[in-house]
Amino acid sequence: MKRGTLSRNGIGAVPLVLALVVLLVGVLLLYRNWQQGQGVTKVETGTTAWPSGSRTAPAFSLKDTNGNFFSSAQLAVINFFATWCPPCREEIPGFVEVYNKHKENGFELIGISLDTDTRGNLPGFLMSNKIGYRILYGDLATARAYGGVSSIPTTFFVGKDGEIKNVHIGYIDKDAFDKEVQKLL
Repeated sequence: MKRGTLSRNGIGAVPLVLALVVLLVGVLLLYRNWQQGQGVTKVETGTTAWPSGSRTAPAFSLKDTNGNFFSSAQLAVINFFATWCPPCREEIPGFVEVYNKHKENGFELIGISLDTDTRGNLPGFLMSNKIGYRILYGDLATARAYGGVSSIPTTFFVGKDGEIKNVHIGYIDKDAFDKEVQKLL
C-alpha cells in the first residue's frame, strides 16, 4: 500500500478532495441561481427586465484608462465586460462599429472593465480592438449598484432621461445592439 494515498478509514485522499470540490461547485451554483432570482427577471433569451421599483441608472464615479475620474450622467449604454471573457471579446467589434456610426448623434457607450488580475492588459486590448469609446475600471460597488452583475457581458441601455430601458445579459450581436441603440436615440 502506498503511503499517503489512503486516510485512516481507508478512503483515498484524491476521491475525498474530488467529492469536496464537486460539493463546493454545487453550493456555488445554487447560491448564484438564488442570487440571480433576487434581482433581475428573465423575459427572453439575453434580455431582462429591471426589478420593480426604481429604474433609474445608479450613479457612479470610476477611473478611466488614463487615470481620470468619470462620473456617470445620462448615458446611452453601459457594458460590463472583461478582456478574458470570450463573448465580451466577440461583441466588441460590433460595439465599435455601432459606436462609430452613432457617436455624432450624441450616442454614448461606456465600457466598464471588471478585469482584476488582467487589468494590466487593458490598454493593449483597447488598442488592438480599436476601441474609441470610454472604458472605465469597474469595481464591486458599481457592479452591485447595477443589480449585482453576475454574468458578463451585461449591457444596460439607459435612456436620455436616465432610466434603464433594457438590460441584455450575454453576447449581443451587432444588429441587435444597433437596434437597441436606435431606440434610445
